Amino acid sequence: MTDMQGRTAAQSRRTAWLIVFLLFLAQMLNYFDKTVVGVAATSIMAELDLTSERYGLVASAFFSLYAVTGVLVALFAAPRFKPRSIMAVLLVIWSLAQLPVLVSASFTTLIAGRVILGMGEGPGTPTSINACHEWFAPAERNMPTALSLFGSQVGSLLAAPILSYIIAGFGWRAAFLACSAAGFVILVLWLRFSADGPEAAHREVGPATGSSSPIRQRDLWADPSVIGNFVAGFAAYWVVGFTVAWLPLFVRNRLGLGLIESGWVLSAIYLVQALLLLLIAFGSQRMLRAGATSRAARGIVMASCLLISAAAFIGAAMATDAHLAVVLVTIGTALPLVIFTLGAAMLSEVSPTAHRNRLVTIIFSIVTLSAIPSPLVTGALVQGDLGWDRAFLVLAAVTLIGGIISWATLRPERSIRRLVALEG
Repeated sequence: MTDMQGRTAAQSRRTAWLIVFLLFLAQMLNYFDKTVVGVAATSIMAELDLTSERYGLVASAFFSLYAVTGVLVALFAAPRFKPRSIMAVLLVIWSLAQLPVLVSASFTTLIAGRVILGMGEGPGTPTSINACHEWFAPAERNMPTALSLFGSQVGSLLAAPILSYIIAGFGWRAAFLACSAAGFVILVLWLRFSADGPEAAHREVGPATGSSSPIRQRDLWADPSVIGNFVAGFAAYWVVGFTVAWLPLFVRNRLGLGLIESGWVLSAIYLVQALLLLLIAFGSQRMLRAGATSRAARGIVMASCLLISAAAFIGAAMATDAHLAVVLVTIGTALPLVIFTLGAAMLSEVSPTAHRNRLVTIIFSIVTLSAIPSPLVTGALVQGDLGWDRAFLVLAAVTLIGGIISWATLRPERSIRRLVALEG
């Protein structure tokens, strides 16, 4: 390798990790945007006189068109436009969607703002994954994907205390304004520093058809590993829906804490979740480098995380000690997050390059539909002393079913052989 080639490779490597950092910031903002209503729930419910059911509608509104716009982007934009261009448009929407509540705070305005925000954030995570995967080979995508999505975990770690202090000092509307301002800052950075990577999938796409692969969509969607990733993602996003909408209230109610104190407890919970996510992603990457199959390093790990999560939720429903219940809920809500890192890497591994952006975007958009009923079901169950226990049993059932199906279907090596044969 010449000195010029060495410098070019080093520059490409630096650019790759700069892209990961920018995506990390975008994902961190994404979680701030998602959780601002949950952190401000007590203040919003008191000022607007909202019942638990009506607050559940506000929380669910965020996900009402989340999947729709994700699928639209997957079908019409992801196969034809660069992920970095799509991400720029999404950042504009995220930032603007937080502003209407500053003009008129009402139940209707909250619903409308959350719907618009959800429309913009629906394609956000899969677009981040596609942008990240452009810069890394298939076997090396676990950790970059985990680190870019780690922004959500850092966002969850910082959102509770930061937004709590803003709400306590300036009111809950100021928290929405802060989210909007942060979005515009990240947009400027993205426009200045983002770039296309050497593994860009859009280079494989024909301008007329959106695909240069002979594999039919129905053959791809009938693949067991694709189906397994869909089921696992659906189960994981049911848990996300609960985490975003109800975890702050659960911690505050079960432990009897004030706004600031519960914010710090939530930060500790999110820190544990973040560390578990990185640790599992790192362990999976090490397994792959040591020669383990993707079935073992990704598929079995994903299924095991869902099954352990189910056991944790069952334990939380049975626990009589409030602190033990919080610990078990922390584990139960943390482990399903691994699905979005390892599952995305598996889908990129299995899918033909021409289909990759579309497949990842569709899967990780449609699975968000489970976050619509999740807050509503929880809102209907938490009335009364036994409400949280019933909600945890529902979470356990969803993750248990997802874990069993994932264990049976996630076999990426077999899927690759099948799709290669079809393509040939």
